Amino acid sequence: MIEGLEIIIKQLELGDEQFLHAWGNDSGIMEYSGLKYGFLWSKEAFRREIIKDIENTEIFPEEKTFIIYKKKGLEPIGHISYRNWDKRNRSAEIGIEIAKLSERGRGYGQDALYHFLDFMFRFLNLNRIMLKTRVDNIAAQRLYKKLSFKNVGIMRDAWFDSRDCKYVNFLYMDLLLRDWIKRTEQPMFNKSDVS
Repeated sequence: MIEGLEIIIKQLELGDEQFLHAWGNDSGIMEYSGLKYGFLWSKEAFRREIIKDIENTEIFPEEKTFIIYKKKGLEPIGHISYRNWDKRNRSAEIGIEIAKLSERGRGYGQDALYHFLDFMFRFLNLNRIMLKTRVDNIAAQRLYKKLSFKNVGIMRDAWFDSRDCKYVNFLYMDLLLRDWIKRTEQPMFNKSDVS
């Protein structure tokens, strides 16, 4: 379990398929990603993915998904994951989603991401963490930059957006261990973060 200021990040458990199914098939939640109809997965498909995760006994699996809970009331509000862990080059890619729409913009994403990044650098001994986001996802980019991510490039026409049947560009960002060490010497939340 990874503990933040206002959140807890826990490994997947049986029963979490109800949240993943509801979130992954909700067009309002999935709209930002260009998946107008969501993933269109059954609850059973999500349950089978969780079972695969649970049955994997590796201490350091190449990919892993976690559920983000608010500490108060242990309410699940989203998920966070890593994938494409390259052990030789000490790099991985991350993804995060505050899936409960009413909880977006309240600082839970920053809290979860900050503590998850710290876990990744310390536990997985990474040198580089990467992510990708739509170029028009300005709110997410603001958060990533607060946590010291840097822009590294744009992949043109990288994703088909089913909302308007157009291809969109992705922005690639990364964070190096040396930049994270500098970042963690600062307070997690600055006064400018709250405004």
